[in-house]
Amino acid sequence: MSFAIQERQAFFEKAVPISVEAYHLLYKQGLISEKTELLEGVVIEKMPKDPIHANLVTLLASFLYEAIKNEYQLRQENPINTGFSEPEPDIAIVPKGDYSTAHPTEALLVIEVANSSIALDRAKASIYAKANIPEYIIANLQNKILEVYSNPVDGKYSFTKILQADERFISTNVSNISFSLNDFLSSNS
Repeated sequence: MSFAIQERQAFFEKAVPISVEAYHLLYKQGLISEKTELLEGVVIEKMPKDPIHANLVTLLASFLYEAIKNEYQLRQENPINTGFSEPEPDIAIVPKGDYSTAHPTEALLVIEVANSSIALDRAKASIYAKANIPEYIIANLQNKILEVYSNPVDGKYSFTKILQADERFISTNVSNISFSLNDFLSSNS
């Protein structure tokens, strides 16, 4: 499902929100697909992943895992619980822990790879900011840029920066994380 950012508010105003607990119950009863995520109390069907999206997520995850494996845990396309939402970011770096009984409730860095889902991934910025996730990146494949959101204040990111494909993102929150989009894109992407 893709919708323009300006349609997002109207969409959510017409929806009847459910809790994270109700979302889990609906899933356990087989009433909703595994290919969904809960965003601000609304069950959203996840978009299919094209090859460039899947490849970039795989390459980023491998790179980031090597950079953080002794300090943090990397979650790939798995939920994080932000209270009223349970998004499944392409990549989340979370504190080390046992998440076998509950999804993590915090993350240090979240990355979404966007090709056809740019509007939705931009809309998720408010969810991540409300959860006080210090850094949120959208790897925008349409424009070949990194959209970097940081410094959440009162449920909004106070700093946004656009990095061209050859410019490096250097995390201010997770040591040893520095990369450019070009590090992962093939020359014919």
